[in-house]
Amino acid sequence: MANNDGASSSVVVDDSGRLRVLNPETNSHSRLVAQSCSVFQSKLQHFQNLVKQLLDQVGEKAQQIEDAKLSAVGMRNMVSAEIESRPEKLRDQGSLIADKQEQLERLNAEYESLLMVKQEQEVLIARLSDSSLQV
Repeated sequence: MANNDGASSSVVVDDSGRLRVLNPETNSHSRLVAQSCSVFQSKLQHFQNLVKQLLDQVGEKAQQIEDAKLSAVGMRNMVSAEIESRPEKLRDQGSLIADKQEQLERLNAEYESLLMVKQEQEVLIARLSDSSLQV
């Protein structure tokens, strides 16, 4: 390396004969800093991509959890509504059974009455048949 006319000059001639504003040590140090900045920037970009992926996955999981919570609340409401409506359904079924029981008793009484009428009519027919045969 050769310097131009003294140490205080700001222009330097390097080993290949080119004019440089910075001395070679400062220039090589600047290049190292630039390379390490470039490496740091690519690592930072990679880190940001990883963070974005992680946040996206966390967001998806949060949505799944929220959906599951809403489903659980809905199921709990359905169970609560069923518990509240069950006594009313039991009363309705009991009332229906009582109505059907009354109808059965009424129909049985009607059947018994019709059987008695049938027997009376058969007796009457038999008596009329006997009396018409004797005359």
